[in-house]
Order: sequence, then structure tokens, then C-alpha cells
Amino acid sequence: MYSSKLIWQLYPAYLLIIIGAMLTTAWYGSDSLKKLYLEQKIAGLEAQARLLEPRIRELYGAGSPELGGFCRDSGRNASTRITVIAADGNVACDSSRDPQGMDNHGQRPEVLLALRGATGTSQRYSASTNREMLYVAVPLRIRGETEGVIRTSMPLTAVREPLNDFFLKIGLVLLLVTIITSIIAFLTSRKITRPLDAMTRAATRFAEGDLSRRIVVSGSEEIVTLAQALNKMGVQLRERIGKIESQRNELETVVSSMIEGVIACDPEARILYMNRAAADQLEVDRRDLQGSNILEVVRNIDLLRFIGQTLDKDAPIEGTVILNRGRDDERILQVNGNQLTDPGGKRIGALIVINDVTRVLRLENLRRDFVANVSHELKTPITSIKGYVETLLQECEGSPPHFRDFLGIIAKHASRLEAIVEDLLTLSRIEQDERRDRIKLEPAGIRDSVAAAVEICSAKAAEKGIEINLADLADLRAMINPPLLEQALINLIDNAVKFSPENSTVFIDTEEAAGSIRINIRDNGPGIAKEHLPRLFERFYLVDKARSRKLGGTGLGLAIVKHIVQAHGGIVSVVSKPGRGSVFMVRLPAAAEFQPGSR
Repeated sequence: MYSSKLIWQLYPAYLLIIIGAMLTTAWYGSDSLKKLYLEQKIAGLEAQARLLEPRIRELYGAGSPELGGFCRDSGRNASTRITVIAADGNVACDSSRDPQGMDNHGQRPEVLLALRGATGTSQRYSASTNREMLYVAVPLRIRGETEGVIRTSMPLTAVREPLNDFFLKIGLVLLLVTIITSIIAFLTSRKITRPLDAMTRAATRFAEGDLSRRIVVSGSEEIVTLAQALNKMGVQLRERIGKIESQRNELETVVSSMIEGVIACDPEARILYMNRAAADQLEVDRRDLQGSNILEVVRNIDLLRFIGQTLDKDAPIEGTVILNRGRDDERILQVNGNQLTDPGGKRIGALIVINDVTRVLRLENLRRDFVANVSHELKTPITSIKGYVETLLQECEGSPPHFRDFLGIIAKHASRLEAIVEDLLTLSRIEQDERRDRIKLEPAGIRDSVAAAVEICSAKAAEKGIEINLADLADLRAMINPPLLEQALINLIDNAVKFSPENSTVFIDTEEAAGSIRINIRDNGPGIAKEHLPRLFERFYLVDKARSRKLGGTGLGLAIVKHIVQAHGGIVSVVSKPGRGSVFMVRLPAAAEFQPGSR
């Protein structure tokens, strides 16, 4: 049984059209046939009356008693009722009844028309025959005058019975035609809908993800073309879905293998994705998390606040979150947040990357504490060694020359160790103060710090004949810690003096741009090769180790500068090319609440 739903949408329409057409044809045909048959009968009755008119005129004009017999014989032979009516309406003769017992017919419609000289017709019930009759009356003219009426009539049953018979046969034929055309219409509908139904089922399979089977249909060129298009679409969908699934699996493998936690959520803070590392870090089961609100999963208020800020802001943000604060299993998470966008650039949520830095920070703290403790412990013996060497140098008069040289070497290296220890202690102190938020920043002008640093470095510069050119400093204000900023500038100016040739110039100027204050220190030294620039601010990194040791460098000066500038929320950078000198730039945030030049 063909059970397509589509055929029962198409076939009833065809069936209604067929039935409507057949009913319309039957109605119009039967009505037209009835009128035509009736007109033929009327014409036949009129023709009979015209044929009888000469003989009736002859008998009626002579007043012959044979008129009645002629009417009866003629009516019996023609199976027609013949009535002759005088001009006054009285019946002269009738083929079926005795005229003496008949009413006056002068007001009959067909008689009135015939008396006026026209052919009259009428259909009505006859009281004398107790049947519906069809009447046709023609004028009886004698010597050019209408002297009476010849009326022929017949029962309407004689008209209707043949018509009904004919209509029954026509009806049976139309019914048969309707059945045949309905079957043809059904088969045609089935032929049209079967491939469409097959394509519908195939499209449903495609929508459900089953792209393995193909559509095999036959029929019109349009249907075959449509089936081929669907098959092609299925192949392309299968290829693209396979590619997407492969990429998704690769991405899932990569993201699942990451040690960093990854959380993606939509603008309503519903979880779109969470990898295994994030679930482990937050101690949740990731299997049933998709679609859950982040508030139902994350219990740490700082992390929730960070996710909310990421959703609200357009720029990337980063921060630190502490889990299980104050407990033995306390963990420190470094979190980075950024907007999640679709290929069109529309924002669809936020992406949070979580990195557990507990072990790293603990090791870093251990390193800092170790460096601070070791540096502190080394400071006393180095000071003692230096003091004893200086005493020996004063008391070595008369000693062999190499003895004094050895003491000089010991004194030199003791001074270098002392400088390294001092720098390590300084760096450790800055890091600890920065970590514990003990570096207090205040809005202040940078002019005094720059001038103080220049003054301290002037004596060393004068020894080499180096001029420090200090431009007219604008009274720019920034959020600074003046002693720390002064120390950073001293390190940079000292480096510039140290590596500049004799009788050269070191240029210092300041400027304000884009809400920040910049201090530029330019020297005429040998410059720095490009490969050294990324590591220049690392601890103990020396571009030219032999020259740096000769000049007394410790390798910690620029690292101290970097940490001081970072504590100010700023950035230190360098631009340099070999043989063209170097420019060190310190960029600090401007004091927004103060206008430049105000005190």
C-alpha cells in the first residue's frame, strides 16, 4: 500500500477537479439535451398541426360532422392528442374527449397566442387527462382570417422517460469515465509523488545525519536533476561534516591535552565548553556541565567576578585567583580572559584560560627567599674580606711586588661581589615589596627624580669627559615612588655613561603621549645587536661579558630597572643598532587626576 503523505495532498485536488468537471459536464449537457429534445418535440407537434391544418380547415369551414372522426383517427394514428378550438374558446372536437364535456379553452396560454396569429406552446397539468401535458397551438385560418386554433399535445412523460433513460446511460458513462480518470490521476500523482517522497525521506535522513545512502529515482528531467542535486549535496555535506568532525576531534585532543584549563561560556554565562584540566582545577565533573550556568559550577567568588568582567569588557584581561585560601591545599591560578567571537566578528561569549601557577610561584618565592638570605649572609663575610684586604694593602710596604698585585686582585673581586650582593638584595627587596603591595605610588612630578639621578651620575661622567645633556623638562606628573624611580634612572644613566666613549654626550628628555609619560635616555655607545634585545633585561645577562666585567657590571642593573618600572605599572624598552648607540625608554602611566604642570 503506497502510504506517501504527499500523494494524499496532491491526489484529492486532482479528484475534485475531475468530479467538478464531470458534474459540470453532466449538468450542462443534460440541460442542453433536455431543451433540445423538448424543442424537437414542440417542432414535431407543430409539424403535425400544420399537416392536419388543410383537412381540418376544409371540414371546419363546411361544418362537416366528420371533423370529430378525423380528429380521433388522426390522434390515434399519430399517438397525439388533437383538439380543434373555435375562436370563442369552445372546443369543436378533441381526439380523446367529448367536446361537450370540456371547458372553454379561450384563456389557455397557448390558445391566446394562436388566436393572435402566433404559434403557442405551454406545459401544464391537464385536469381532463390528469397528467402533465405539452401543448402546441397554431392558428386555423379560413380565407385569411383566424377562425380557430389547432392544438396538438402529448404527455410530458413521453418526453421525460426517454430523457431519463438517456441521462441514466450518460450518467453511467460519466461515472465510468470518472472512475477511470480518477485511477489515472492516482497513478499520475503516485508517479509524481513517489520520487518526491523518496527525496523527502532522503532529506530527512540527511537532516538526521545519515549521509551514507543515495537517492535513486526516475521520472521527469526536473525530478532527476533535483535528485542528483540532493545526492551532490549529501556528498558535500558528508565531506564537510567529516572534515569538521576531524578538526573538532583534533581540537578536542589538543585542548584536552593542555595543562591549562579552558572554559568557554556564552553572554548569559552558560558553559559552552570546559576541558579536563579546568574541571580538575575546579574539582567538578565535566560530563554534564554543558549548558549549565557558571554560577552553578564555580564556587569561587573571585573567579566568578573575573568571568563577569571578561563578559563585560571588550579587551583581554588577566588576573590571579586563589582557591581554598588559607587551607593546606591552597592553589594559585593565573587566569586570562578574552572575548569569544564568531567568524563574522560578532561577540558570542568569553574564553577563560586557567593556569595553575601554585608550584611555580612557590618555587619563585623559594628562589627569592634563598637569594635574599644568601645575599644577606654573604654581605658580612664579603665586607670583612674587603676590610682585611684594604688593611693588608696599607701594611704591605716592602713586600714583594706580586704580593701587592695579589691583594689588589682580591680587593677588586671583593668589591665586585659586594656590588652583586647589593644588587641582589635591592632586587629581592623590590620583588618582595611589589608582591606584598608595599610599594606606595603617589602623583608627583618626575622632574626632581630625573634631575637627582643626573646629579648623582655627573661625577662619573665628568671623569670620562662625558656631557649629560638634560633637555628642558616639562613638569609632567605620574603615579610614582620617587626614590625607586630615581634608582632606576641612575642605573640607566650609569649604563649610558659606562658604555659611551670619552668626550661624548648622553641626551635625556621627557615627553607625554597617549596618557603616558616617557623618559628617553640616549647614548653614543657601541649599540646592541638585534639578537640580544629580547633578553637584555634578564638577570645576569651580559651582551659583552668581558667588557662588562672590565667595567664592573653585575648583570643585574637592567633587571632592577625592569622590576621598578613594572612596580609603577609601566614598561621599559630599548631601541638600538650596532655602531649607532642606544635609546632606553621608560614609559609610566600619567597621573590622570592631575593636570600637567600643577603641583
